[in-house]
Amino acid sequence: MNELSILESAPGNRKQIINGLAGTLADKRQIIAIIVPPVLIAVMYPIFHSLASVMNGTVAWYLGLAIYWLIWGAAFPLLIIGWENIKTLVRPQRPTKKVLLLVAIPLLGALIVQFMPGMGYEKSSVWILLLLLSSTIGNGFFEELLWRGVYVRLFPDSIFYRMIWPGIWFALWHYVPGSVSSGSVAGLIGLMAGAGVMGLYLSYLTRKTNTLWWSILVHFIGGIIMVT
Repeated sequence: MNELSILESAPGNRKQIINGLAGTLADKRQIIAIIVPPVLIAVMYPIFHSLASVMNGTVAWYLGLAIYWLIWGAAFPLLIIGWENIKTLVRPQRPTKKVLLLVAIPLLGALIVQFMPGMGYEKSSVWILLLLLSSTIGNGFFEELLWRGVYVRLFPDSIFYRMIWPGIWFALWHYVPGSVSSGSVAGLIGLMAGAGVMGLYLSYLTRKTNTLWWSILVHFIGGIIMVT
C-alpha cells in the first residue's frame, strides 16, 4: 500500500500528519523570531553609521529608523504572523478604569524621565523637531508590532520568550540609533535602560489587555513626551 492510499484510508492519520506539519511550521516561526533580534542589530548598526557618515546625524538617524520600520517593523511581522493576526492585534479597544490606570503608569514614568539630566533630545530647529515628532508615529506602531505583537502571538504561554527575550533585545537595539544621535554616554545608557523597562511593561500591558492598541498608544504618547 503506497503513502497516498494510507492517507486516504486513514482520516485519523491524515489529521495527525497535517497537525504535525502545522506544529513544525509554528516551531520554525518561533525559532526565526528568537534569532531575529541579534540579526536585526547586526544589520542595522552599519546602516545607521553609513548614513551618519554622509549626512546630518539627526537625518541619518531618521532615515535609519525608516528602513528599520519598513523591513523589521512591517515586512517581518507580516511574514511571520500574517495580516489577519496583525489586524486582530491592533484592533481598538474600549477603555476601562483599570486599563486607563495601566496606561497612565508608563506615561507618568516618561514625564519623570524627561526631566532627568542627559535624557532630552537636541532640537536645533523646527525641522528637527518635526522629524522627532513624526518618528513617534513610526516607533509607536511598528516597534510595538515587532517587539510585542510578534512575541505575544508566537509565545503566548512563555513568559521568557513573550516578555524577557524581546525586552532584552529591545533595550539593546536602542544602542544602534542612540549611537548616532545621543549626545552623551549617560544619555545612551539611560535610553537603553528606559527602553528595557518600558519594553517589559508594554509586553505585560499587551498580554493583560489582549491587544496592541494600548501599548501603541502608550509608546506614541510617551515618545511625544520624550521629544518635546
